[in-house]
Amino acid sequence: MKRRAMLAVVALAATAATAHAERYEYAVHLSGTWAGGDPEGCFPPLFNQPSCPHAATLSGVISFDTPVNGDGSWTIAPYLTNITDFSSSLGSFATELLVGDISVTGGSPSGTVQALDDSETLSFDWASRTAGYWYAAGPFGATGTFTGTLSAVPEPDAGLLLLAGLAGVGLAAGARARRERQPLPQAAKSGFSKPGLP
Repeated sequence: MKRRAMLAVVALAATAATAHAERYEYAVHLSGTWAGGDPEGCFPPLFNQPSCPHAATLSGVISFDTPVNGDGSWTIAPYLTNITDFSSSLGSFATELLVGDISVTGGSPSGTVQALDDSETLSFDWASRTAGYWYAAGPFGATGTFTGTLSAVPEPDAGLLLLAGLAGVGLAAGARARRERQPLPQAAKSGFSKPGLP
């Protein structure tokens, strides 16, 4: 009974924790231009500019958690942030110190997040379903400018997750009941005896 009570408390705590935060996750589809940082490969050579532009497309996922479920404005700053678990598969946001602001109005988030050294910036607006991504690595480094659309990443159905969890609990309970019904080995029934003695 203690184990079941503990499982119930853990489940209630997890439900309460998720009820006070909101998770957002979007697929990003962008198109634009990038340049590698030198004029080689351009035809004709463009020696009066730092690099030769190329058309490209980018796709990725951005996700983050707000501290509450509902509207508000929050900041992202090194070691002092209201937004948790911000991640982007674009660029090198995962390894950068980030700054920015994200707000939710009428259930639609928007914001701008950038690397602390201004080497890359991501902006998005769910209400207009638009996004942009820019990066620059110094005056003669690689650069890129991309704009495009956001789309929702499908969330797992809450009912299916609940059923999967209940099925797991049922399987664990069934395995425990089977272990308890197994007969004891003969030596355990008759008591302990030393080998070779009657």
